[in-house]
Amino acid sequence: MGERPDLKLRHVVWPSIFAISLVAVSVLTLNENKFPPMMIALVASVVFAPLLAILTDSGDIREHAFGVAVVCIPMAVFWVLGPNYFNIAIPFLIWIWQCASWSKQNHPPFRYGIWHGFGIASCILPGAMLIATLTQ
Repeated sequence: MGERPDLKLRHVVWPSIFAISLVAVSVLTLNENKFPPMMIALVASVVFAPLLAILTDSGDIREHAFGVAVVCIPMAVFWVLGPNYFNIAIPFLIWIWQCASWSKQNHPPFRYGIWHGFGIASCILPGAMLIATLTQ
């Protein structure tokens, strides 16, 4: 048996921490009535995707950022419609499937970006709930 890479820690935990951090920063620094924290966090995740690519050692930074953008920009558009099934449950179910099946092998940076994008889209709501609980 060959040595298996530790993909779950790098590609599951880091995007979760990254999403919760982005939501926390947007909630704590911006006016929630003018700037919706979910959409700000999703757009900011595309801007800061190179940092996540470096943290997770995903490879080419541009490819990774493009993969994150392919998921997070449409998710930000879905958040314009408000909380619904498409921006809460669907990303979570896809991310769970990716974590179960994609963690068994190495992937190109674009695919890691897709994986990270769904992780970010899945963790922003629990992150916002955590921040709301801690700031009350």
